[in-house]
Amino acid sequence: MIPHDEHKMVCRERRNREKNQRIQSILHAAQRVFFFKGYLKATMDEIALEAEVTKPTIYLYFKTKDDLFFTLMLPVINNIRENLESVEEKLTTGKINNGRSLIAGIFQAFYLSYEKSPERFRIIQLFQQQRLMSELEPAVRTALNDKGRINFDLCRRLLAGGIELGLIKKVNLYEMADVIWGTVVGIIQLEDIKSDDQKNHKLKQNTLQLAQRLIAAALAGDGKPEMTKNKGGRNKK
Repeated sequence: MIPHDEHKMVCRERRNREKNQRIQSILHAAQRVFFFKGYLKATMDEIALEAEVTKPTIYLYFKTKDDLFFTLMLPVINNIRENLESVEEKLTTGKINNGRSLIAGIFQAFYLSYEKSPERFRIIQLFQQQRLMSELEPAVRTALNDKGRINFDLCRRLLAGGIELGLIKKVNLYEMADVIWGTVVGIIQLEDIKSDDQKNHKLKQNTLQLAQRLIAAALAGDGKPEMTKNKGGRNKK
């Protein structure tokens, strides 16, 4: 005979498992509806239908559509932060010792977040392009802004560290962080329009690597053509 306490624990674990499965089902449904309908046009009724639950069931876990959106986006933002922190750790411990590797690390930090969750990353892209932050409840808007600011501060701190260590040239940190983020987001969007997501992402990976090398060359001189001497002793490329 199973002890009473053990039986209660098994039942509690099953309920928690079912709750988590239901939450994930709602989040996946919201992800699909937000992407195809757009945030403003998406309704809780449509999300409930997509998740095959009732609307009151959604409200058991999410107070508003904004709350649902925040919960959906938070893992993407947090993942970017974790990736950038990993680059910072390598920079401060000397594992990154040239400008090319630093720029590559920052690019990769953003791209890995896309690779982990392409659909949610695209929703962030669309949300930013449509300038919808003002449509969110103040508390949700502030929370998202605060989370995003941490990531941009991290990116700027990495660039500042590279400048201080002499790995890259002095540059406006705010502008350069925006250039890198805008480049990653723009290339991902452009290549996905070409259905690159159905071709193992080769186009965007190659294009991002080219952009990364060009920026590294501009900031650190990486990729600069070598100078050789001709027979007459004059320098030539």
